[in-house]
Amino acid sequence: MAEFDEKAATWDDDPVRVQRAAEIAGFLANRIDLTKITSALEYGSGTGLLSFALKDKLKNVVLMDESAEMTKVARNKCKTLQVAHFKPVQYDLNKQPLPADRYGLIYSLLTLHHIADTGAILAKFYQLLNPGGYLAIIDLDQEDGSFHEGAFHGHHGFDRQELENKIIAAGLQPVSYAICYELTRETDSGLKKFPLFLQIAQRPA
Repeated sequence: MAEFDEKAATWDDDPVRVQRAAEIAGFLANRIDLTKITSALEYGSGTGLLSFALKDKLKNVVLMDESAEMTKVARNKCKTLQVAHFKPVQYDLNKQPLPADRYGLIYSLLTLHHIADTGAILAKFYQLLNPGGYLAIIDLDQEDGSFHEGAFHGHHGFDRQELENKIIAAGLQPVSYAICYELTRETDSGLKKFPLFLQIAQRPA
């Protein structure tokens, strides 16, 4: 997490990140009826860009990230913008006990590909969801490894069928899948486009 701690203070200075969060928030809001969600969790929330783009549509959101500095920025934003229904917390579901709270929606943006054991975190998401609750994963479509520079030990995006199989194995039901954004990044071979998908799943009622 040292990499993200170092980047936290200037993370929101990138207008592309801000615009991306806004576009993805609109895409998500068109596919899940957020008016019926009374509690939500963003996992791997960073500075909370996606959640802040959804702040007028969601109630009682926990912003959970294992980076202390990202969480600190999120807390300061809540104070500055007077957002009282957000609760930023530094927490790592992979290493710490499962929290007692349960949610109607869990969502994550570009987080899953950093988590080695995808099946284990999906199983924890299942446990944290209320019956009938939704999981929304926004992440990289399967790519050739050029998205990350240098050494990277996560996943090079996800194959749709493989991810859906893991979702089903965790007890969740896939609901929909769609490309929701195209991210452009400079690589060794020049500018390259990387599609991001939105995979929605649901815990059976």
